[in-house]
Order: sequence, then C-alpha cells, then structure tokens
Amino acid sequence: MKFLHSICFLCLCISIFPSFSSSAILFQGFKWASSEKEGGWWNFLKTKVPDIADAGVEYVWLPPPSNSHDDGPQGYLPKRLYDLDTSKYGNKQELKSLVAAFREQGVKSISDIVINHRTAERLDNNGLSIFEGGTPDNRLDWDVSYICGNDVQFKGTGNNDTGDDWGGAPDVDHTNPKVQQELSDWMNWFTKNYVEKTSPDFTVGELYRNVELGSDGKPLANQDKHRETLVKWVNDAGGVVTTFDFTTKMILGAAVQGELWRMKDANGKPPGMIGIMPSNAVTFVDNHDTGSQKLWPFPDDKVMLGYVYILTHPGHPTIFYDHYIEWGLMEPIKKLTAIRKRNGITATSNVNILAAENDLYMANIGNKIIVKIGPKLDLGNLLPPNAQVATSGQDYAVWEIK
Repeated sequence: MKFLHSICFLCLCISIFPSFSSSAILFQGFKWASSEKEGGWWNFLKTKVPDIADAGVEYVWLPPPSNSHDDGPQGYLPKRLYDLDTSKYGNKQELKSLVAAFREQGVKSISDIVINHRTAERLDNNGLSIFEGGTPDNRLDWDVSYICGNDVQFKGTGNNDTGDDWGGAPDVDHTNPKVQQELSDWMNWFTKNYVEKTSPDFTVGELYRNVELGSDGKPLANQDKHRETLVKWVNDAGGVVTTFDFTTKMILGAAVQGELWRMKDANGKPPGMIGIMPSNAVTFVDNHDTGSQKLWPFPDDKVMLGYVYILTHPGHPTIFYDHYIEWGLMEPIKKLTAIRKRNGITATSNVNILAAENDLYMANIGNKIIVKIGPKLDLGNLLPPNAQVATSGQDYAVWEIK
C-alpha cells in the first residue's frame, strides 16, 4: 500500500495509542522552515518541551530524522535512512535527548517517516540510480530494480507503481519482498533505538485530494465523494491506519467565513471523516504544508475557531507548532484541551448538531459539552439551563453540562 501525499511524500507516524477510540491529542512539533534553525531543531525544540507538555498532549510529531537530499533539507527527499547524524535537524544524540525530555514529561514521540520514494546517493556510469542505506553493510543499498517499472524518469525496472506517480524522486517498488523486509527492519531499528518503550502500532497516512468546488470557487455542499475516498483508503489498508481528515479541514476553512451551515451534511452529521469514521480521522487546522507553505491554508483570522471545532469534536485533534508557540494562542488552546480531557471527549464521541446557519454553528458533544461557533448571540432555547460557560472568545464559546 502506498501512503501518498499528493504533493510529494508519504507521512507515516509511529507511536503507541491505547485505542483508536481513545481521547488523544497530537502536537506537530515542527514547521517547514524548522530545518533552518540555527543550532539545530532538536536542540531548540527541547527548550519548548515544558510548554508543549503543558498543553495536555500525549504525542509530539517530529519531522523525518534521516539524511536527506540537499534539495529537500526538510527530510522529505530521504537518502541514507540509517544515517541520523547528518539531518539538518541535528544528530542522533540530540534526537535521543529530545525524545527522552518529552518522555519525562509524559509525552510520547511520533516519527514522520518517508518511504514512498527515495533519492539516490549517486548515478553510475550509465546514469542509473545507486542507493545507499547508511551502514557499512548492504542494508537498503539498492539499484534501479527497486524503483517502480513505470517510473521512466528514473529508469526503474521493478514492478509498476501501485499508487499515483510523483516525479520529484524515484518511487519505491513496495511490492518487492526485499523492500518490505528491509524497510520493516529499518523502522524496527529506529523504534528500538530512538523511541524506546514504544511499539509501532499507530499509523497516519496523508492522502490529499482536492474537494469539489462550485462555480464560485467555494467547496460544494456535498463532499461525500471526497470523504468516501479517504474512508476507502483506510478500509483498503485493513482499518489499521488513520488518515488526516482533509475533508473536515477544507470545509471548516470555508465555513468559518460566514457559511457555518457547511458543518452539517444532508444526514445531519459533520461533513468530514468524523461524520462517518471518526476513530480513523486525524483532524487539524493547518500543518507544515498547509500552514507554513501556505498550501490551502486556514484563514488566519479564523484559526482559533478551527481549534474550537477540532478540540471539542471526535477524531484525533492535532495542534500545530506555529499556532501554539508563535501566534500567541497557547492559553486559549490549553483551555480547550483541558475541557476535552475533563469531559472525556474521545475520537468517537457522539455529535448532536443543534444549529448550522450562516452565522451560527452549535453542537452537543457526548452530552458533556456544548460548543458554539459564529457571531450570532441570540441562541434562543438551544442552551439548556444546566450549561455553564467553560471558555469563550471572539465568536465562540464552550459550555459544560453540569
């Protein structure tokens, strides 16, 4: 199975989750420019461990740790996978120190692993790719027979690609038994040596597809096809993988701009994956692609409304480094995570949508909390008398049901 990011890469995150239905919050601990940090990102992020842990997150998502091509210092053009000393983020000892610091605060580390494609160490006299794994032996030392046969740009001679092609680097033939074994061995080696006391039983894949747009350039009301594509992808993987809920992200980004009716589908449920397969949905507002690189970004002035939604609704919510550390949203986000945990909101909590209008979205989550998004102040009889305000801000409020 190819875990394909539509731009360029696979995103495979490994850590421990007690259950897909549990209440877990992720923190993306990097942005696109993190590899440029003076002194190294591993060392810098270590200074932020207490602040990140204080958000109540269980997992921190770290960028790809291996040696990467100079054209991809962010780690998404991997070369020598076993070489953790020449990453632009820092060396292996600094990484181990960072992981240990998070563990001391009760936060487990998630590694972003890129195995959809690899860049060659060099070309031979015939212009064919030669790969090196980064060890004295021949582990992950490959030739063009490990490249997909229909990857003509890189002269692959392996089996044809089972997923979409991406022209930025040789696509790896994942039907090759040796590829499967050597990559599995490498992931086990990494987990054993750098994420001790965890086991690789949770995966997150990125499968990006554009939502369908109307003639006005806005998302159509019915996005069933988009979310069903994600659901099918999860099911085809045996249901053991979660995926980033791009459907929710894209529709929510449009909805908070005065069209909150979009947050209720024809069946009265949330429109994204959280409406039909919440336990496999990783929800987010922005990440290192959509936020840092401004690829399909969430509206800057509505970002907090995005967090109000994902941190009160089912799915596995993700907090982005930029928003929490650099945008001054630390305190309001911490209030939301505390409410989520205090009320036992999980990946599968029930959602009862009370209102979905242009200027008001209101929902009861698990009969524990009520969330309101939008500028409308007249709530009529939607709010029960036993609801107490837990937090509020510009165009939002959250009540706990006592």
